[in-house]
Amino acid sequence: MTVIATAVLAAPTFSTLNVEASSQRMRELERQQQELENQSNQLDGQISDREEQMQSLEEEREQLEADVVELQGRIDELVGRIDKQTNEIERIEKEIERLNEEIDRLKDQIERRNEQLESQARSVQTQANPADIVDIMMSAESLSDLIGRIGVVNQLVSANQNVMQAQFEDQQELEETEKQVVAEQEEMEAVKAQMESDRTELVNNRLDLEEKVIQVAERYDLTEDERDSFINEQNVVAERASNLSDEMRAEQERIIEAERRRQEEIRRAEEQRRREAEAQARAEAEAQAQAQARAEAERRAEQEARAEEERQAQAAAQTSSNSSSSSSSTSSSNTSSSSSNNSGSAQSSSGWLRPAQGRITSPFGYRTHPVTGQRGSFHAGVDIAGSGPIRAARAGRVTAASYRGSFGYTVIVDHGGGYQTLYAHMQPNLSVSVGQDVSQGQQLGIMGTTGRSTGVHLHFEVHRNGQPQNPMNFIN
Repeated sequence: MTVIATAVLAAPTFSTLNVEASSQRMRELERQQQELENQSNQLDGQISDREEQMQSLEEEREQLEADVVELQGRIDELVGRIDKQTNEIERIEKEIERLNEEIDRLKDQIERRNEQLESQARSVQTQANPADIVDIMMSAESLSDLIGRIGVVNQLVSANQNVMQAQFEDQQELEETEKQVVAEQEEMEAVKAQMESDRTELVNNRLDLEEKVIQVAERYDLTEDERDSFINEQNVVAERASNLSDEMRAEQERIIEAERRRQEEIRRAEEQRRREAEAQARAEAEAQAQAQARAEAERRAEQEARAEEERQAQAAAQTSSNSSSSSSSTSSSNTSSSSSNNSGSAQSSSGWLRPAQGRITSPFGYRTHPVTGQRGSFHAGVDIAGSGPIRAARAGRVTAASYRGSFGYTVIVDHGGGYQTLYAHMQPNLSVSVGQDVSQGQQLGIMGTTGRSTGVHLHFEVHRNGQPQNPMNFIN
């Protein structure tokens, strides 16, 4: 991408430099042509003035003819080389055009294969989704159906792997083809540079030939036949110089056109990459939107389930409250005290009751979290493992009785004097409701494993003025 961006930014500068160089070269050729015309005019005057002075021209004329023949041979050789170089440039341009067509074909094939992969079911990708495959196999109705489903899964996975392998091979071929295009372009630039050098040599040889003709014409008077011969030679030189100018103009136009095509190809490639990036961004946005929609649907379902459980718990708590009120109106305080003692919860010397029977499985303080495995996690209460009812450690008023995230079904009792107790992970049917006054030892619920829990237990906390205290200092 960096190389392409650099080429795109530098292309206008290169094109401008090429155009300016061509313009300078054209002006130089025009200047040389004007000089040739001026020299030809001067030769005409010298030929007229010195016709009677030619006496010993034969020996020098023969040498001149030999030089002309030699220079003409070199000129012809250079013209032949330039023709071959022009043909080689045309061949390279055709090869570059063919390679660009191959690049377009590979890009189109890669894009169509991408569309094929995107259209396939998201549940079975190149390496497959283990959960989806298990669902397919578990839903088989018979052994033969299971074997058939395994075959289908294998075919889907194999097909996607074959597609990805073909995609990888096409991408490698595309990169190799693009490298070949760069190599062909470098070769074409080298051939063009050599052709430019040959043409410069050709012009210099022609100028040497013309200079020799002028030297002889200045030194000697020419006979009429010799004068005509030199004039014809001058015409040949002028004609070839004109042809050279035409060739230079045609070559410059081809260079400009090739540069234009190259810039257009770079623009199309950049546009193609931009469209692919936008398509990928849209696909990712759609996938993210679908994931968010699924998460929102799951969240709403969980909220509805929790709301339903809370409604059921409140209804059960209301029923229990009515029953408790009826019982208290016909029983004495001594009977309540007796019931509390029969629960198996012993009162400590500080006046607090142990809220449930069972053993302490996790004390107050820092520990390794039993669910997340996080070390140094602070445990704000104690865990009592067992089963059966959970009772109020002291008398007070219920300030919370609902589902509370990782605590599961939870009851919080305010005992006054800055003290509060928390009872977590209970079963859904709580025995109390918010605002209800409870006595010491009154049942709040039943030990469970709701919320983030590894088994049936009670998580019990004691807070004083909002700060967690070690419950074992109160319930021994």
